[in-house]
Amino acid sequence: MTRKSRAFTLIELLVVIAIIALLISILLPSLARARELSKRLVCASNVKGIGTSCKIYSNENQEKWPCPPFRQGSVNTSQAIQYLLPNNGLDGPGQTGYRRTEPSLSEGGHQNAGSTQCSVTRAYWMLVRSGDITVKQYICPSSGDEDDPTEDIDLYYDFFEYKHISYGYQVPFGPRDTRAREGIDNRQVIAADKGPFYLEDDLPANNWMKPGGGGPVILDDPPKIWRPYNSANHGGKSNGEGQNVLFGDGHATFAPIPAVAVDSDNIYTLMGPAFDILGLNRIHGETVHEANPPPYPGQNTLGQGKYASTDSMIYP
Repeated sequence: MTRKSRAFTLIELLVVIAIIALLISILLPSLARARELSKRLVCASNVKGIGTSCKIYSNENQEKWPCPPFRQGSVNTSQAIQYLLPNNGLDGPGQTGYRRTEPSLSEGGHQNAGSTQCSVTRAYWMLVRSGDITVKQYICPSSGDEDDPTEDIDLYYDFFEYKHISYGYQVPFGPRDTRAREGIDNRQVIAADKGPFYLEDDLPANNWMKPGGGGPVILDDPPKIWRPYNSANHGGKSNGEGQNVLFGDGHATFAPIPAVAVDSDNIYTLMGPAFDILGLNRIHGETVHEANPPPYPGQNTLGQGKYASTDSMIYP
């Protein structure tokens, strides 16, 4: 007597498909999250590697971290150091990749010599030229940025353009006590995922206000409230989950809000002029495009040296 094999009924087949779909819907977000956390670890390793390279550089350069030469006499003057984008277009002084074939002129021994048009990212390219770090290490895997395509590295002095660099650096174009160096306060942030304020169009609506109202963001607010003011590398524009930051002692960590430097200083802004009266001037501060002339750490607070020297401002 032969035994007939029993096939799935239509209902049973649909139930199996539904169960598989349910499992996929449950597991996919977890897999995506695990993938993002893995990328975040790679990013942290990149940031840590940048710090190690900077320390190696400082050992051979009088304890100073990379700083492209600039005209010292232009600090605190109307001429200023033009490292920001101007209002009239994308090809202005200081843009990452602008005049990247031209060297930043030496100071030449006196304060009126040297360049006034300097990109902050030239400091990172100094490490590429020295062979201490590769262009690949400047790309956060979560950011969508691309490896710099430059082949003959020694012919250039900066990255090709903004999308080929994922990390910002402490603005070095200011007084000596505000520049990155060995012996700096270990709580000072020297590098991080690039910030949210590269272009003037990047300024968020209702600056420093909580999404949906409720007043300005404060330190006690949960990280999700701070998302519009974080780096876009991990989560996208206005939805950043945080940023990997490098401290003066060379260690790196992931910070869910940008107010993480000395005395809760916001690493993507300039300390506000009323910082000694209102603590929020450190937490909120001024974006790089709100200051005129282009800002440097401690601008308008140099009468109080202990505060000026701990103002972190990461750009771009």
